[in-house]
Amino acid sequence: MSFRIFDRLRPGRSQRASPPTREAATRARRARDHLEHKREHERQRLERERNRTHRAEHRARMQRVLAPTLFGLAVVFGIASATSFSERLLLGRTPLERVAVQGALALSPESIAREAGVLAGGALGRIDPDRVSRAVAAEPWIESARTLRLPTGTLVISVVERRAIARFRQDDSSDTLLVDDRGQRFAGAIEPGGPLPLVQGPEVGGKALSEQAREILGALRRHALFGADPSALTLILPGEQPAPHSTPPDPNSGFVLQIGEEGPRALLGRRLLSQRVARLAALLDEEAATVEGTHWIDLRYADRAVLRTEPASG
Repeated sequence: MSFRIFDRLRPGRSQRASPPTREAATRARRARDHLEHKREHERQRLERERNRTHRAEHRARMQRVLAPTLFGLAVVFGIASATSFSERLLLGRTPLERVAVQGALALSPESIAREAGVLAGGALGRIDPDRVSRAVAAEPWIESARTLRLPTGTLVISVVERRAIARFRQDDSSDTLLVDDRGQRFAGAIEPGGPLPLVQGPEVGGKALSEQAREILGALRRHALFGADPSALTLILPGEQPAPHSTPPDPNSGFVLQIGEEGPRALLGRRLLSQRVARLAALLDEEAATVEGTHWIDLRYADRAVLRTEPASG
């Protein structure tokens, strides 16, 4: 009896789990692990599904954005292909019968047609429009050119010419160039430009004619007095010494306008140039007798023009 009581008092013996209890705990742990694994698998599946949905929506948005562009490119490509095919079909054996030149003002259409380098009677389909445009644009007077072949046997050449506003010469011994309305010099034929004023002076690093010089040339064109014979006008740039029939002005005098070979020279300075040209035109028109015999007309003063019959000083 005492041993049984002692056995009951031994710690841990009565609380030790039986084999069936351990198996139940193991099964429960495995069940929890399995459930956790399934939950993780489901979470990953849902994440993949969300990613697929996001990518599908992104593709749909890109298609909506790109579809019009792609359609437009396809249309352009189709038109270009169809045009090229139709040109080969229609122009392949069509002989060149006529060259039509559009936009020619200074140059004659015949001279531009010669620049194209095409022969009448040749197959129109064998003519390269780009090559013709480049050949025509090589003429200094031509700013740009486009060429079109027509099934009627006509080659249309459309040109944009430079607009010459002056002749340019560095000095009396140098070649004469032309100046367009952007101030760029070009070596075109002089005659097509008609009567133009001469600009004389040093070249500044090959740059365009200054904005001030172009302002003076524009002001001269606005006055009928100067437009009557523009070729008699010479605009001398600052730094250039005028041809001597009297002592030249001081270096700070700026632009000088010579009127005729023996006419007076007007000192325009470097500012208020359009206004000074207008004052000069009024003076020559209203007081021609007073100006006669004058060597210099100094317009650099704000309220008056000073006439000099002797060499100019400061």
